Amino acid sequence: MYNFDKMFSDFIKSKGHVHEDELNEVYEEWLSAKDDKLGRSPSEILDEMTDAQLIAELEEECESADPSLTVMENLEKRAPVQLLIPLLYEDNETLVYCAAELLRNLDKAPLDIFADMLTETNDEELFELLIATLKEDPDAVREKLLRKAENADMRIKTVIGEILAEGGRDERVFGLLSELFASGDNLPLYSGYLARYGDERAAAMLYRALDSARYGDYIEIRNAIEVLGGVVDDSYRDFSEDPDYIRLKEKKDGK
Repeated sequence: MYNFDKMFSDFIKSKGHVHEDELNEVYEEWLSAKDDKLGRSPSEILDEMTDAQLIAELEEECESADPSLTVMENLEKRAPVQLLIPLLYEDNETLVYCAAELLRNLDKAPLDIFADMLTETNDEELFELLIATLKEDPDAVREKLLRKAENADMRIKTVIGEILAEGGRDERVFGLLSELFASGDNLPLYSGYLARYGDERAAAMLYRALDSARYGDYIEIRNAIEVLGGVVDDSYRDFSEDPDYIRLKEKKDGK
């Protein structure tokens, strides 16, 4: 293991104090500077390494810490997709995240695998990365995600709804989004999903929810209705005695 982070850190120390705005310039200088112990510059070392060796370097770095920028940047330049995909099945969460991030950055994310990982990972950071990636092409994994939604808990159903709301029309997707909204949990979130999905039929259930919604929820539901082309009159409900409305008004007025 070369430990590129330590090599760069030692190089910075040899130069004395380096300002933060100088780091990029110093980093480029370090890449081409000959290392006295190794007899070569970091760039020369990297050029000599095969893709497999660079992957092995990543695996070793992830065993004890976050990977070096040097290794991550060079893997992204080389794009060894077929060597990165197997890393998604490793036990090391840091390694799995790095592989997923690289594949996404390369626009080579295996969406089918990402969809499976969505219901298997306990790593919150990876979870968010998977969601963001799948939202970029939800129709590609629609069938798989709808199957997963059938027996999923509300957390996973919510995430699947968030992803599929970005895709094309499908009665099953509309049914899922309607089910989420009808649950009564987190109405602002689910009304936002319905608005993004864009099916005007959702306006009917949104209008009904206005009658009993708290002020904060009411505003988000009204916004969703308006996105779908509907109109809610300003006098539809009187919130002058609503605690949420009073608190927000006082905060806005600086009281």
